[in-house]
Amino acid sequence: MLKNKRLVVLPLVLMMVLTLVGCNNKNKKLLVLNWGEYINDDLVAKFEEENDVEVVISIADSNELFYSKVKSGTTVYDLVLPSDYMIEKMMEKDLLQEIDYDKLTNLTDKNPFMPGVLNIQSQMKEGNEKYSIPYFWGTFGLIYNKQKAGLEESITKNGWDAYFNDELLPNNTRKGMYNVSRYAYAAAMYYNHLSANEYSDRLIKKAEDDLINANINEWGTDSLKKGIVANNLDLAFVYTGDFLDMLYVQLDDGKTLDEITFDIYIPEETIAFMDAFVIPKKARNVDLAHKFINFFLDPQNAYENASVVGYATPLVNTYKMITEYEGEEAWETAWAYANKKYYPMNETKGIPLQNFSQDILDKINQMMNRVKIK
Repeated sequence: MLKNKRLVVLPLVLMMVLTLVGCNNKNKKLLVLNWGEYINDDLVAKFEEENDVEVVISIADSNELFYSKVKSGTTVYDLVLPSDYMIEKMMEKDLLQEIDYDKLTNLTDKNPFMPGVLNIQSQMKEGNEKYSIPYFWGTFGLIYNKQKAGLEESITKNGWDAYFNDELLPNNTRKGMYNVSRYAYAAAMYYNHLSANEYSDRLIKKAEDDLINANINEWGTDSLKKGIVANNLDLAFVYTGDFLDMLYVQLDDGKTLDEITFDIYIPEETIAFMDAFVIPKKARNVDLAHKFINFFLDPQNAYENASVVGYATPLVNTYKMITEYEGEEAWETAWAYANKKYYPMNETKGIPLQNFSQDILDKINQMMNRVKIK
């Protein structure tokens, strides 16, 4: 009797274990911390289906928030996508684990990344490539309203001098600046032909004076690019990707390149940035995180991702897929043109921001607060 009972119980236990294992596989979650509107949702769904997992994407709107979330550990993320200087800080604080390149089978080429990406990596903390895989990259520039008579000529001729000096601009030029202290400080440094990574009390006072004298009308983020398109602003310092985002929206709406009423000028001295995949030290699903990275390193997937996000692909093969298009589709033709014009293959403009100490960041924040109330 006991023997028979045991024979009955064992199959039941095995069935329960198998059921639990099946449920665990089905319910496995990959926790990703990303910027908003910065991934192709259809590709995420495809990855979920192929790997029988759920990808849960949380949003952060600043690098500082990325850092605080990873450091606090309240939520244990498997993948995070911070920018260059925050990657350096996370490395310094021992918050990241090294990438296992053997698991990234789509990185088959000797030099898979764009020269602009390699330029950024070369200026970052030594060994950064051990901890990060480029996702998107780009530059900052001066977006301007082509409907403002004389503005295009002034900007392309004078660059930063025009932005900070109203005498070089058409009357009543409406200016915008990112509501991010570090970016505003960087702009002031470029105006003075200095690196955005230089700092002293004297320079911060100079930046304050220059930003006050610039007579900035609006401090914003996404509102800047939208203001230019709506003819509510004339000039603003933005991500080049913000400009391209609005350009592609206009093209989607059926406009031709000749009908676009705004453009961007990218100075030689500007910010270059790279957002990248990193795996936090405490990540629970490390193998799955590598699979996700590898999925987005596939040239075709990267192509589809870039077509939705609008920022510059880091992959040479994907860039070639975009820029070598020779079909009759108007959108693809314009997309190829935009990439070739604003992100030429061998262009290496700009430098990445380096990690400043919290004390310096506090002083820059205080400086910008004083500028905004003047």
